[in-house]
Amino acid sequence: MSAAAIQPAIYESFRLLSPDGSNFVDLYDAQFRVITFDIYENILSPYVTGAITIASSGSVGNDDKLNRDTSLRNFLPLEVGSTILVKIKPQLGQPIDYSRGINDYKFLYVDKVTTIKDSTAESYVLSFRTKVALMSDTKRVTHRYNGNIGDSVRKIVEEYLELDNSEMEITKTANEASFSGNNKRPLDLIIDMASRSVPANTANPGYLCFETIGKFNFVSFDKLINTEPEFTYNYNGSLIATEQLKDDTNNFKVASLSFVKDQDLLSQVRTGVYSSKSIFFNSLTYSFTEIDISVVDGKLVDDPKFSSLGEKYKTPRIIESGFKESKKIHRINTKVIDIGAEKEKISKDDKNNDPEVYIAASATRYNLMFSQMINATVPCNTDLSAGSTIKIIFEDTSSDKEKGPDQTRSGKYIIQALRHHFDGNNSVTSMNLIRDSYGLHFTKTS
Repeated sequence: MSAAAIQPAIYESFRLLSPDGSNFVDLYDAQFRVITFDIYENILSPYVTGAITIASSGSVGNDDKLNRDTSLRNFLPLEVGSTILVKIKPQLGQPIDYSRGINDYKFLYVDKVTTIKDSTAESYVLSFRTKVALMSDTKRVTHRYNGNIGDSVRKIVEEYLELDNSEMEITKTANEASFSGNNKRPLDLIIDMASRSVPANTANPGYLCFETIGKFNFVSFDKLINTEPEFTYNYNGSLIATEQLKDDTNNFKVASLSFVKDQDLLSQVRTGVYSSKSIFFNSLTYSFTEIDISVVDGKLVDDPKFSSLGEKYKTPRIIESGFKESKKIHRINTKVIDIGAEKEKISKDDKNNDPEVYIAASATRYNLMFSQMINATVPCNTDLSAGSTIKIIFEDTSSDKEKGPDQTRSGKYIIQALRHHFDGNNSVTSMNLIRDSYGLHFTKTS
């Protein structure tokens, strides 16, 4: 890859505040050196995490108690609860800005400190979290919520995580629910409700709760799938620019790539991708309801409203032949129907957020989304985030390369997790990409 593609980022500010906020140290001072800075996002993580490695040479200041020069850790003091104010300007993408003094949501908070010491210098590894993590672990939800689940999640985020509308993206759900906080942590409650949420006009139940840089998200898989890719990357197995790319900097060329997972039929069968039986217990009437659902009935992955990142998913012939021989159940789900307690008199037919709507299909969606997994590294691009969709064009491995890219591997992927990495020489973005099907052309629901 050309030297212009991978370059170090510029630290516009980098300050450490003591836990009580009374003391600070600027890390771009000559005697301090930021060796590495890594920030992580993941659609399975409700908050952003990261780590910083700092080298400190010599003493920092005077310890009033001991009347002698002391280290950075003792002088600041550098402890859990310290605040990191950092602004990084990358070569590609928006700045990473956690330095806004008027908004503590735009700070990073140290939750672990590791010291590495020799006779002449010290280095520190600081693990950090965003404010969302600390707010959730220090509060409990006590209120009761009714109505649209998306609206209820928004209220929880505003009241308990103390974020405003500009700091969140929360989409309404098609279903409603009446539920109590029961002294759960806010994020634990939101994650629980995510698995019970159904988006509109789709066969893809299941929401995600995750944080990206500057944004808290409560969105459905369906929303991510139906988003047009913002960036297209190219991979031909080498680090040399090709004529077809017409990009001297190679900013959109994949530097390295490895296949981690490429579907697992037994796993799909066991999680009910093709067929399942759901047994529901009604605690009011002490009755049971059984519902069978399968691709034979045009449901699950065979539903016309089932969107995918690649071509329409096809049921393997061995599975279809099993259905023809006899009715087969691959997975059994059990659930107690939530009756709710909003009325003085409850009808036997009253149900709160009916699990019959989502329990079988959500297991299919969650499993299929992780059926293909790829690790890829590209020049740092901070406009990429967890949940973003990108397109990757793979060069065809056959001798007829002029006929176009690999039609199976090429296509649309979702960024499940990423790491923006910065050091003295390089800045790169490493990504875990997921996909549920093959092909360049994806199936979209309106």
